[in-house]
Amino acid sequence: MVRRGGSYVRLAALGILWTGLAATARGDEPAKTRVEPVRIGLASSLARDTPEALVQIILEPFASLMEAQTGVPGQMVMGGDARNLAQRLQSNHFQLAVFQGVEFAWAQQECPELKPLMIAINKRRHLEACLVVRSDSVALTWDDLRHKDVALPRHSREHCHLFLQRSCRERGQDMEQFFAHIDRPRGVELGLDDVVRGKVQAAVVDSVGLASYQHEKPGCFERLKTIKVSETFPAAVVVYYPGRLSAARLDRFKDGMARANETAVGRQLLAAVRWTGFEPVPADYQKTLTDIRRAYPPPTPAERTVGRPKTANGD
Repeated sequence: MVRRGGSYVRLAALGILWTGLAATARGDEPAKTRVEPVRIGLASSLARDTPEALVQIILEPFASLMEAQTGVPGQMVMGGDARNLAQRLQSNHFQLAVFQGVEFAWAQQECPELKPLMIAINKRRHLEACLVVRSDSVALTWDDLRHKDVALPRHSREHCHLFLQRSCRERGQDMEQFFAHIDRPRGVELGLDDVVRGKVQAAVVDSVGLASYQHEKPGCFERLKTIKVSETFPAAVVVYYPGRLSAARLDRFKDGMARANETAVGRQLLAAVRWTGFEPVPADYQKTLTDIRRAYPPPTPAERTVGRPKTANGD
């Protein structure tokens, strides 16, 4: 489990360390012709519940990691919602973009030319959200939790939010109307602890977080049960628009980032954004995109203005 105490200090120190290592490595190389940096936009939902100051602390060393791994200098900024990010990628404002998988499914519908380069995973290639209650709870369905208290941990990825939102709207209400209260604990562990203690009657958590809780707190895990699992969501993905970057440069980026988790500092930087590594696009990835877009259609313009996360806005 990632604990939030001291995050600013640890990430700042890590950023200084990695930037220094990258600068040292560049200093040992002979002078080269200046290479134009690749601009990379990140979907704003990836920084949900994260203060702008912390976002900047993370992005700067992460860009240095990219340059050290690939030899390609990069500038990383928040690029807005999925629709805006896709438009800026298409117009060459960004040369690469990082979407949550379901958001790329939406963007691809409007701009089918967009192509996945590689996926960013957190231990698993596919994502699922789980509705968890106490093992002695009489709740078996969403309807049994109407007017109850539920936990949705901060920093939960988009699939957890969508799973919860859609389940309530299928019953004719928004989340705030369906539940008595939506608690926002600071992480999956605290949210599940609250279910065990009876502070809330249920929690919606990512399946990877739930598996981690089982490993770290097996006794507490035995006092829980999962009553509903979401559809399979695709992993986050690095996306490009054909013709903006050469095939050689794309391959260089892909090969270098695939090795980003081979160093201790690289693993820590990946962990800061809750990823464990980059992998090739799976053979079934397009099918997963199509299936999830069918189950979770793109938000309407009105829905895009509701519940927008407070993050850095990019340039």
